[in-house]
Amino acid sequence: MGMYRLKKFYIIFSLAGLVLCVFWGCGSSSETASISPGQNLAYLYRPGASSLHPRFLIYHNSDTTSNLMVKVYPVELLFNQANEDGVFKAWLSIRYRVFEVGRVRYLVDSAALEFPLELEGLNKDFVTNMTIRTEPNKEYVVEVVTMDRLRKSAVQNFIPIDKRSETNSQNFLVMSHFSREIIFNPVVDSNLVFDVFFPKRTLDTLYVNYYEPDARIPYSPNLLIPTNLTLDDPDSSWLMTYWDTIGMRINKPGIYQYLIDADDEAGCNIYYFNEHYPSVTTPELLLEPLIYLVSESEMAEMRNQPNLKLAVDNFWLKAASDINRAKELIRIYYNRVLYANYYFTSFKEGWRTDRGMIYIIYGPPSALYKTPTQERWVYGKETSENKIEFTFDRYDSPFSHNAYRLQRSEGLTSRWVQAIRVWRQGNIFIVEND
Repeated sequence: MGMYRLKKFYIIFSLAGLVLCVFWGCGSSSETASISPGQNLAYLYRPGASSLHPRFLIYHNSDTTSNLMVKVYPVELLFNQANEDGVFKAWLSIRYRVFEVGRVRYLVDSAALEFPLELEGLNKDFVTNMTIRTEPNKEYVVEVVTMDRLRKSAVQNFIPIDKRSETNSQNFLVMSHFSREIIFNPVVDSNLVFDVFFPKRTLDTLYVNYYEPDARIPYSPNLLIPTNLTLDDPDSSWLMTYWDTIGMRINKPGIYQYLIDADDEAGCNIYYFNEHYPSVTTPELLLEPLIYLVSESEMAEMRNQPNLKLAVDNFWLKAASDINRAKELIRIYYNRVLYANYYFTSFKEGWRTDRGMIYIIYGPPSALYKTPTQERWVYGKETSENKIEFTFDRYDSPFSHNAYRLQRSEGLTSRWVQAIRVWRQGNIFIVEND
């Protein structure tokens, strides 16, 4: 990367710091602050719970600060002319609080920002940077509340910040080669031409580790076999000469890890699963998630069918015994697969993860309680003896900050078998309260 572009990066971030410096006073170190104690956060995994779907990115721009980047889609905001200028405006509010992981209820920094946005001349994406205080060798979680003030709609998100490494993904920026826009989503398709930047150093070379897609399926939750969240040695590695005037394109599915030095354990992670991701539209993609409902021998038989679409249709028709009912089952099941991909993608497809498995079979939890290192899901009324609980522990992976592992229990056997039987009988499993 040439020095001109490196300087431009720092100018952008310096300007963001000047704009936000008035908010430093909002930060405080307080033992009384907490991360939503006892709050039911189940809406985080309910697609229709909010009209807003912001994207977030963390970039460590110095030893003492990090940039929180927020992307909001103006099409999701309400614009009206009820203002003194008589022009179409929206009113966006962003509030954040930063907590240090490992210190109970310890608030490090906070701020509240307001953005009046005029519709005329507004880009399809609105992106803003916020400079937050962070220290080396520490972990944080930032709670962000994004609000459309005119619609009176808000969404709450939690983003991990990891400053324990100087070369992990939060020290890189990925940008579109042609538009020069920052890429927020590490999942790409073969149409995207991108560049990987490490702004703290001028790059001449990049080391690349390639891993084939992780096709492993988690065992059912009653089996005491923990999901393997590690990757073996890369399937291939190479050293590439870095030219920021050419751009990179990925056309082979897998996990791509871009490293500054060959011995680095962490780097910039890019994933390519398929052209349709996170959607499931082809017969092959529709077939594979049925593994949670069928035996291995049944899956092998369906995979050997000459017409995979017909094999999928026949499965659902046999379960429902009615074409309209089959269509409803298909809609609900594959919508859950889609949203499992949206919410739970790590270095593997979201539907292949522990959380994805539970989400597909049981649906969004009735209650969700979250800490920086754990999620607890509850299905059914919490005071009911009939409720079902699942606990997921965050796994410290160099390939993703979104990897979680289920705490398994043999006590879940009867409820899991019951749920699968209900699905195969043409019904959607629901946890009934006492």
